Amino acid sequence: MLTDLLNFGREQLENGTLFSMLEAVGINNADDFINGFRNQTRQEAERIRQSSKLMSVGESVFGLFSGSKDEDDSLSMIQAAYKTYKQFSGLLQDEQSSGDNGFFGDIASTLSDAQKMYELYKKFDRNGDGTITIEDVQTYFQEMGLGFVSPYLAKGLFLLVDKNQNGRLDFVDLMGLCSIVYKLTQTFGGGGGAF
Repeated sequence: MLTDLLNFGREQLENGTLFSMLEAVGINNADDFINGFRNQTRQEAERIRQSSKLMSVGESVFGLFSGSKDEDDSLSMIQAAYKTYKQFSGLLQDEQSSGDNGFFGDIASTLSDAQKMYELYKKFDRNGDGTITIEDVQTYFQEMGLGFVSPYLAKGLFLLVDKNQNGRLDFVDLMGLCSIVYKLTQTFGGGGGAF
């Protein structure tokens, strides 16, 4: 069994090692995991929209980050994707057990972290269409401190997450991908810190 994410190569990509690794971290079906991630993000975004009129004002003030009017790019969707990432990675449970920042501290922290990740994501969205390509993912990982993820592993995960097979990921897809990478780092090493 592969023990580190940096040495994941073409052979492991072709021989099914990735699926064994995913099973080892509790992801028995990558499609179900990604679909669940997207659905949870949509539900969380709707909850955020419904629970806060202030958020609606914030969305109109901040506008849509990508310049598109697609609801998937709204501030609430970005915040929801980040929260879902933390839930699917097990980080939300760790935060809740380690101490309480209070409701407003949690919102401010989550929003700030989500915005930082989204700003980095947008940096790699070279043509401003709200998506990044497979070539951008490895660079994104390096910027996030995940340079230990091999290009082959990044490619394999990208292809699993790219549900419509158009060669592009939106922010929610990328957060799902990051959730998988976080789970892999916890079992197979390589850095282990949350990003």
